[in-house]
Amino acid sequence: MARFERPVRSIVVLAVLALLLFFGIAGWLGREFLADNARTRGWVDHTSLVIDTIGEVRQHLLRAQLYSHNFLLTRNPGDAAVAQDAERLATEALLDLRALTAEDLDQVRRIDAAIVLAEQILATNDRIIAAVQRGDVDGARDLVTERFDEAPAFRTIIEDVVSAEGALLAQRQAATETTLRRIMWLLAGVAVLALLCGLLATWALARQVATNHKRYREMERAKLESDADARALAESRGQLQAVLDSARDPILVIDQDGRIELANRACGEAFGVPGQDLLGSDVAGLVPALAGGERPRGEVRVIRHDGSDFPVEISTGVFERDGRGMSVCILRDVTERHRLDQLKNEFVSTVSHELRTPLTSIRGSLGLVVAGAAGGLPDKAKSLLEIAHKNSERLVGLINDILDIERIESGRIEFRHDQLEVSVLVDQAVEMNQAYAAEHGVEYWVSARPDVPLLAQGDAGRIIQVLTNLLSNAAKFSPRGAVVDVAVHAFGSLVRISVRDYGVGIPEEFRNRIFQRFAQADASDVRRKGGSGLGLSIAKAIIERHGGRIGFEAAEGGGTRFWLTLPLLAEARAEEPGDARRRMLVCEDDPDVATLLGLLIEQDGWRVDIARDAETALEKACTGQYDAMTVDLLLPGMDGISLIRKLRDAPATAGLPIIVVSAVAQEGKRTLNGVINIVDWLDKPIEQLRLRAALYQAGVRKRDGRACVLHVEDDDDVIQVVGAIVRDEADIVPARSLREAQQRLTERQYDLIIIDVGLPDGSGLDLLKTINARTPREPVLIFSAEDASSSYASAVSASLVKSRTDNEQLHQTITDLINGLTQDRQGGPSHGR
Repeated sequence: MARFERPVRSIVVLAVLALLLFFGIAGWLGREFLADNARTRGWVDHTSLVIDTIGEVRQHLLRAQLYSHNFLLTRNPGDAAVAQDAERLATEALLDLRALTAEDLDQVRRIDAAIVLAEQILATNDRIIAAVQRGDVDGARDLVTERFDEAPAFRTIIEDVVSAEGALLAQRQAATETTLRRIMWLLAGVAVLALLCGLLATWALARQVATNHKRYREMERAKLESDADARALAESRGQLQAVLDSARDPILVIDQDGRIELANRACGEAFGVPGQDLLGSDVAGLVPALAGGERPRGEVRVIRHDGSDFPVEISTGVFERDGRGMSVCILRDVTERHRLDQLKNEFVSTVSHELRTPLTSIRGSLGLVVAGAAGGLPDKAKSLLEIAHKNSERLVGLINDILDIERIESGRIEFRHDQLEVSVLVDQAVEMNQAYAAEHGVEYWVSARPDVPLLAQGDAGRIIQVLTNLLSNAAKFSPRGAVVDVAVHAFGSLVRISVRDYGVGIPEEFRNRIFQRFAQADASDVRRKGGSGLGLSIAKAIIERHGGRIGFEAAEGGGTRFWLTLPLLAEARAEEPGDARRRMLVCEDDPDVATLLGLLIEQDGWRVDIARDAETALEKACTGQYDAMTVDLLLPGMDGISLIRKLRDAPATAGLPIIVVSAVAQEGKRTLNGVINIVDWLDKPIEQLRLRAALYQAGVRKRDGRACVLHVEDDDDVIQVVGAIVRDEADIVPARSLREAQQRLTERQYDLIIIDVGLPDGSGLDLLKTINARTPREPVLIFSAEDASSSYASAVSASLVKSRTDNEQLHQTITDLINGLTQDRQGGPSHGR
């Protein structure tokens, strides 16, 4: 068999060479034929173009003659315009004809002669038009006759041109036919040779095929192996389908046209139709979010076969198969997750009410007992009660932290957007935490603050909550006798508040998770400090919701400096008209003392005016615009004692509460000897706590008699605790249900209404509509286990949260509202840790 292979190969090679020669010669001949044919076609086209151009010349000349003759007859200027346009076109056609025949000298000579005659004809035509336009009709007729004499010579020349082009074309066509006959003969000879070579090659190939029978058998065996591979692939696909069917989540494979190519069994269970029935259908009918080739992420809605829908969490991926883009889509039903979230929210709401309400009673009662409201106690009993009170504060803090972190994570926490003065917030936070610092033997010191007010926007209570957390942490982790450094700095559009302690610092391995939930260092000396590990996580969430940042850094000389930033307002908002704060007149001749005293009084919610002498103070006080005033006894001109006597003698100021603030306050008190009623006699330098108590007494005296407060609350213990807290200022009228509260509102007016939101027969907020319609409208304090909501913030005077509010804060808020100090103290954090 091998002896046949070499001759066969030679024959095949010769046959191939012969075929290549044939195709090469055929190609060359074809190219020559096509080139000759193209030349002939070009000649034909050229001759046709020359003849067409001659026809255009004739047509335009005839048109020019015709319309000039019409002009002679009709005198219509339009005919003259058409004739002149035809003359122009005839001239252009003659020039084109001259260009087309430029390579043939005989034709050029004929065309030049024709151009001369045409110009004579056109000139005569112009003279006819001009004669008609002059009114020389007879002259125009003579010119018509002259023109017709010129035309025969022109036609003769043109016909010679046409005849010459036709003869030239005939010569070229004859030459082309001769060349074509030669090519056909040559091509036929080459074809015969190629045919012979092909026959020989066919015979050789047939012999070669006969020798390759073994190779065919090998190919058959390869085919069997390929079939086995295909069956294995089918089995693998079946296994893949089985794996997909075992998945609990619906999985879809989608082609680039949005058609479903594969669906697992979970798809049938989810969409209410067998998975195989989904194949080939448009995925947009099941998952609208995938319409148009979109690749959504997160939670979307999908549609069942019966038209109902349910939420899923979707994830998609892409891959390529056979050059086509494919997508895989995994759907996770989150209906159960939503149900669990709802259950969690209901549980948190229940915990919020069922824990905060009794904790409020426990905490308040213990606070009152420890403070001596129930009389003296044995030392051992007092010590045990102090332990119980302290740990109730810790429990309250833990419950509040857990509820806060849950609300933050679920996005349900609400923030106020008030205009805030940052330095005032820092001072309030420091003052509120002084007692806690004293417990740990440390001192807070504000080392730096700006000279100008820094205004930010946000929730004062929540920001103070953050500052309280930083301050309490600094106190816990500083050694006794240390000073916690607090600083406020402005940097462009930001304000930076820092709290620096002098503790041992934060371990390196703990720094990257210090703001995580339940984060605490593991060192035993740190664990002894206590805490839930939620405070910094809550602080981070609160500051970030205010558009700021929070962080920490190692401080020089040891310790840690925690800092936070808040965006500043571009400018202060103007004081709103109708300011409801109480007004205080300060009579003080020393400018520095007057400024300081005014600032201290304003911190307690009063508006302050200053008079530098007794005469001015008397004139202002008699206007009746002030709720109280302070008097310095050492004044220029009229002294303070004389001023007080005149104020008491004037009907407009006879009952005006007066606070004496003077370096000789006690001498003045002895001088008057109690004859004239004075709220308090304060010596300089001024003690802020003593001043605050005097301001409170001034507000109380402005209102005659005890206040009457309606307390809408279903928990008797809370009613009793609140009554004990305000027993010196107000009488409590309880209402334990919504229906009872409605009845109490029909009986009289109240100085304040305290409302719990969760009542046995409805929401306490339902009372707001009735209260808002009353004249005059009483101030409303929401005191509930639920966190404050912006939905009713504008309809109430203040809002406090049970277990977040200590006795002092509750007492201060109630007395402020009773006395008309309507600034909102909402959201302040409790003092408990």
